[in-house]
Amino acid sequence: MSASKEGPNPLRPYYIPPSVGASAGTPSKSQPPPNLGSKYGYSQSASSQNFGSSARNILADMDYSDYLSDTSPSSTATIKSLAEQALWKYTSVFLAQPFDVAKTVLQVRLPGSGPPPRFRKFKAIQVAPENEIKRVGHRYSSASSENESPPPTYYTRPAPPPPTGLTPPRRPRPRRRPDSPDLDLSSDEDIPPRNTPKPSPHILDIKSESSLTAVLSTLWQKEGAWGIFKGTNSTYVHSILLSTITSFARSFLAAIFAVPDPSLSFQINPPAGSVGGLDILSSPTPMASLAIAVSAAGIAGILLAPLDIARTKLILTPSTHPPRSVISTLKTLSSWTLPWSIAPVTFLHSTLSTFMSASLPLFLRSKLSVDPVVTPTMYDLATFIGQGLELGAKLPIETVLRRGQMHIAQTGLQAGPQNKELQTVVTIGPYKGLIGTMRSIIYEEGERTVKAAPVRNAAAGRTTSLARDPERRKGQGLEGLWRGWRVGMWGLLGVWGAATLGSVGSKGGEF
Repeated sequence: MSASKEGPNPLRPYYIPPSVGASAGTPSKSQPPPNLGSKYGYSQSASSQNFGSSARNILADMDYSDYLSDTSPSSTATIKSLAEQALWKYTSVFLAQPFDVAKTVLQVRLPGSGPPPRFRKFKAIQVAPENEIKRVGHRYSSASSENESPPPTYYTRPAPPPPTGLTPPRRPRPRRRPDSPDLDLSSDEDIPPRNTPKPSPHILDIKSESSLTAVLSTLWQKEGAWGIFKGTNSTYVHSILLSTITSFARSFLAAIFAVPDPSLSFQINPPAGSVGGLDILSSPTPMASLAIAVSAAGIAGILLAPLDIARTKLILTPSTHPPRSVISTLKTLSSWTLPWSIAPVTFLHSTLSTFMSASLPLFLRSKLSVDPVVTPTMYDLATFIGQGLELGAKLPIETVLRRGQMHIAQTGLQAGPQNKELQTVVTIGPYKGLIGTMRSIIYEEGERTVKAAPVRNAAAGRTTSLARDPERRKGQGLEGLWRGWRVGMWGLLGVWGAATLGSVGSKGGEF
């Protein structure tokens, strides 16, 4: 019950209504009469009244506009913000997709494979018989005896004429070899070698084993613009679902185990090294927060494994080969769950990046005393080096994972009712598990040129080194495990360069 203008409520004699909204010059009319306060033993001093009014004035003068918005965002503004974020994300995926396609092709390609070699088509030259050549040569060599009549054939019997209606049998014409001098080598026509299967028209003829530009140019010539942007929609959907499921699983596990969410930063200015929005430096239990972040990333990777397989299949199949949609490609898989053959590689690939990026700040502060607040420059440099090491550790596992995913896609298609063979743009390398595939890439697939060690010659009392021709060894070597590392390094340099320029521009107003 509110107080009236005539006086206080008799049922609430000690209640003083607040004077919020009243002007400073308007006196307060809601003061209890002196006899009512003295009746119940209550006495109000002027100092207490002045303190209450001053406290209310202080709270009224505080401005919260920098911390809290006066009005909540409307539904139109919310939809507009979500649309802008989705457009920005799709644009970034669209621009990076050609390099991702080229890197995936180099990772799964079997070295030395491609279209079979083609030979020159030869044309036979009509050559006169040997007896005709001898007869013509004898005629020109004995020109002086042209007028002489041939000697009479006294001891030969003329051959009987052939019967009427019959033709003499023809002698089989001997076959001529391609290396015979009677063949014309000036023809430009090509023919495939004999006893070889017909090559697939979709196989790319890649000149270099490690050049991304060679792959992109070959795809552009073979399939056009659609060839270098294959799998853009599936990559976009996979990135959105991966971030959403990872955030949900991380928050859920943090709530279950009563651990602060690693995605919530408790610092005023989070360091640039907190990749992926993770900040475990300010957590009271950093090891528990790290375990939750890694577990959430592993759960998201396992749940989205079928979508990742469909994305890899869309990239490595021809753009003219149906199906090309995400849902239709998922239906061609034998199962929508993670196969056990690639489960360890998938979990390791999903958690390695999160583990290294989240544990690096903790290692720098606890072991090297490098803090983002005390030593920001050293911290940024160490974080950049750590991300380079993360890229180097992730690429070999990603190479094995892509081959395993294509092995699953080929197995599921061949096990179908029609028993079709999966058409790919390159010949897929074998998958033999994590360690077996790495060993096969280094020592068994393709050939590499190795610089031979020089031979030392101690003749004439001096030691000299004699250069030797390079040797050819089997296998791709360690370079085969890091196909596409240049793309990752250029992307890392671009992100850090943009972050550095942004930080410099933001600090320009202080001076």
